[in-house]
Amino acid sequence: HTHTHTHTRTHTRTHGHTAKKSKPPPLGQASRRAEACSHPIPPMRCPLHRMHSTRFRAAIAAQATGESRVCVCGDMNVAHEDVDFHNPAERRTLTQAGTTPEERASLRCFLAPPLGMRDAFRQVHGRAAGQYTYWSQRARARPANRGLRIDYFLLASGVPPAAVVDVQHLQEMHGSDHCPILLELDLARL
Repeated sequence: HTHTHTHTRTHTRTHGHTAKKSKPPPLGQASRRAEACSHPIPPMRCPLHRMHSTRFRAAIAAQATGESRVCVCGDMNVAHEDVDFHNPAERRTLTQAGTTPEERASLRCFLAPPLGMRDAFRQVHGRAAGQYTYWSQRARARPANRGLRIDYFLLASGVPPAAVVDVQHLQEMHGSDHCPILLELDLARL
C-alpha cells in the first residue's frame, strides 16, 4: 500500500519585471495566521514575489489545519539551508536569486509555527550534502554538481512521519535544469 508521487517542473526566472505598486486585497483570517511567522522577512527585491509568497502561505494555512494531510510540492525557487546549495560561503549568495536572506526567511515561514510543515527530504536524509534539484544550464553546472536544492515536498503536521517511506532526487534523469523529485508514502499509515 504505497503511493508514489513524482514532480518535475521547468525552472523559469523573470528578469527586469516591473509592477504597479498596489496593495493586495485583504485575505482574511488565514492570511493573519500565515503572516504570524516568527522569522522576520526583510523586504524582497520584487514586491510581486512577497505578495505571492504571503498569499500562497495564506492559502496553505487555510488547508493545513489540525490533522489535514497537506503536501506542498514543487519548485519553491529558494535553497533553505546552507547545505542546500553548493557555495554558501561565497558572499555573492547574499544577492544571488534563490539564496538571499529574505527568500530563505520566506521559506522558513512554511516550516515554523503556525504552519509548522516538515521538509520531507530532510526528515528522511538529515543533513545529506550535494543533494541538489537545480543546476544552471548557462553555467554548465550539472556535471560538477554545482547546484541548489529548490524543489521540495513540505508536509503538514497531519501527515505522520511514519507514512513517509522515501524521498529521492532523481539526479540521473536529464531533460531540464531541474531533476524530478519523488515522494513515497505508505497510505495505510495516513
